[in-house]
Amino acid sequence: MTDIANIAQMRVTLDGTDLTDRIQPRLNLLRLTEKRGGEADELELEIDNADGRIAWPKAGRLLTVQLGWAQGRDVRVGMVDKGSFKVDEVSLEGPPDVLTVRARSADMSSAFRVRKDAAYHDTTLGEVVRKVAAANKLAPSITPELASIPVPVLGQTAKSDMALVRELGRRYDAVATVKAGKLIFAPIGAGTTAGGKPITAVTIAASDQDRYRMGEVNRDAYDGVAAAWHDQDGAKRQTVTAGKADGTHKRLHRTFATKADAKAAVSSEWNRIQRGAASLDLALALGRPEIFPDRTAELVGFPPPIQSRKWLIVEATHTMSADAGLETSLRLETK
Repeated sequence: MTDIANIAQMRVTLDGTDLTDRIQPRLNLLRLTEKRGGEADELELEIDNADGRIAWPKAGRLLTVQLGWAQGRDVRVGMVDKGSFKVDEVSLEGPPDVLTVRARSADMSSAFRVRKDAAYHDTTLGEVVRKVAAANKLAPSITPELASIPVPVLGQTAKSDMALVRELGRRYDAVATVKAGKLIFAPIGAGTTAGGKPITAVTIAASDQDRYRMGEVNRDAYDGVAAAWHDQDGAKRQTVTAGKADGTHKRLHRTFATKADAKAAVSSEWNRIQRGAASLDLALALGRPEIFPDRTAELVGFPPPIQSRKWLIVEATHTMSADAGLETSLRLETK
């Protein structure tokens, strides 16, 4: 049987105009980095412009990107929509002239990054997320178990909505990000979308990758996490813990206003410590643009220290170039 060559493909539009035929023959590099947390996804394009025929795109213009494979025996044929991005930096260097365009997730509007003051009292996490979403013209998407968490008091002093969302994500061990016009708030590694739809695990075989690097830290350094909270009724400080009741605890420096806040903080930190027990970097031989962060990965055919663990994708970088075609590199942590 004749081998079918693996041929990568892309589609790039600028404000709705398809530029693929103009850009692809000149493409030095396309790099898309997708992140799990509140940070914006980043897109970078390096385009050969030695003849000066590619126009300088202005900041604020909207790029959309699709990546995938036109054909091949070892790949999934078709393209994956990777979202929209606003141009925020353009540079030109040479000779020969190379135009570099950098863009960030279009949903991360400038208003989302502006510092402001706000306060929330006697409410729920779901209501906070809904108000922040409405203020930024986003649709809220939060899981019911997180939405029902009480928020007695929450201050936002000289802090952007983006910073507030990141802080809340860290406090409640949640994915807190903006995608496709939605403000998403869901437990890390829950295996479902904020709307409750299951996210299937991705299988990665040892034969799929070019190289890997695994690192491990001493998770036994801490047996748990402890934090103090101020008991106003008893006029004294109390302590809550997560993990083992006895042993060496990582103590959080902040004193929390309520027991609920303290419990959420220690639970979140303990989950992070456990997930951070080992990390894994994978460079796949052939790009897989269908892979995205916070998706469980099942690793097959790897050495026991890797295959025996459950893994969660933290970051995915998809790179396309004339020389290497389409490649994907992943950063994972233990689940």
